[in-house]
Amino acid sequence: MNGQQIPRPMPWYFSPRVLVLGGLIPFYLALWLFNDVFQLQLSTAKGFNFFHGEAFLAGLAGLVALAYGTLLPVNVFSIRNPRWRGLAPPIWFVQIVGVLALIGYVYWFKDILLRPQEWLGIISHASASSYAVRSNLERGAGIASLASLGLAFFALLSHQIWVVRRNAITWPTKFLALLLAFFTVFRSFAWAERLAVFEALFVVGLFWLGFSDRAARGWIGRIKPLMPVLALGAVVLIFGAGEYFRSWSHYSKFETDYWGFIGQRLVNYYFQALNTGAGMISVLDWPTYQFSYLLEWLHKFPVLLGPITRYLTQVEPNTFLERFGDPEFNNPSGLFSVFYDVGLAPGILLLALTGTLAQSAYRAFQDSGNVLGLLFPVFFLALIELFRYWYLGNSRSFLFVLALIFAALLARPAADRLRP
Repeated sequence: MNGQQIPRPMPWYFSPRVLVLGGLIPFYLALWLFNDVFQLQLSTAKGFNFFHGEAFLAGLAGLVALAYGTLLPVNVFSIRNPRWRGLAPPIWFVQIVGVLALIGYVYWFKDILLRPQEWLGIISHASASSYAVRSNLERGAGIASLASLGLAFFALLSHQIWVVRRNAITWPTKFLALLLAFFTVFRSFAWAERLAVFEALFVVGLFWLGFSDRAARGWIGRIKPLMPVLALGAVVLIFGAGEYFRSWSHYSKFETDYWGFIGQRLVNYYFQALNTGAGMISVLDWPTYQFSYLLEWLHKFPVLLGPITRYLTQVEPNTFLERFGDPEFNNPSGLFSVFYDVGLAPGILLLALTGTLAQSAYRAFQDSGNVLGLLFPVFFLALIELFRYWYLGNSRSFLFVLALIFAALLARPAADRLRP
């Protein structure tokens, strides 16, 4: 593979610049408009309305900074750097990541895996059963946390199939992928965490739509520009199916229009997260400089590092939800968490840097020869989840990022396999 490779054209909606300018900012303004101007009942939570005034303007300033970062002509993950081009992670590392993720899942759900009679109860009474499972199973920062590597496995395997063009994926690897797919779906019911399914679909979809020849031709190629609309419909359907098992048995006593309920509840997850974040910077003292959201994974780190971090930062319990919010909707919004941790000016700078890194990772992703493009799915998920929580500092993303970094460092020349 020569050094003059031209970046591969990607679907327009992959660009962080488009996601922020054409998605996040308009959606943010629409939520504020319908809530503050038209006084529509967007929230089903029990709590106060903080999403207006100075808090709203602070969030808007953060989004403008994020957009500005995507417009800067800075290429951190340079596609011209020969150090990172023409490389591919070894398949054995992909398999190790998958096995570790499987060990994490088995250890996590070991108490119910051998009792299939409980599975039907989890599916048919997911709301009550998931809370029972959560109270009975331990999900600390230990072996069970290895399950977070499942997302890294799907990203690395997708890279092997559609970027490296490794046609001979062995059956053990395929079987490992099926097992992890099963556990991802099982987790969405048993742990009431549908986000795990969405994340896996998004990660695999990025590689498939970006590099698969089948996705570039025929009827799939024709509808590819409309994928955001189809993806939104799929999200509503999957969310609706999960919500039916999770909470409809309770809300059906008060609601008659199921899909109207689903639409409002889906919007409510994003609005209420923004409302909670706006409330935190409206009624609490900030910045705290505790990095409890920006570096949440560090606070939850096992052995000594986590306790030492909590001791040094003197983290105190956040009582905002108990005083002003609704504990059921407990996401603090990644947009406002930045300000809560480090203040307005540093937070705006950090958001601008995030935009720059996201756009740079996207450019590396366009060039199939740049192994640093593996980091793009992380920033893609961080942007689409920004309104709900700070994904880049969340403990669920730590092992995902770590595995991709190791994959890049272990990558070796693969010029004979990468697409021309």
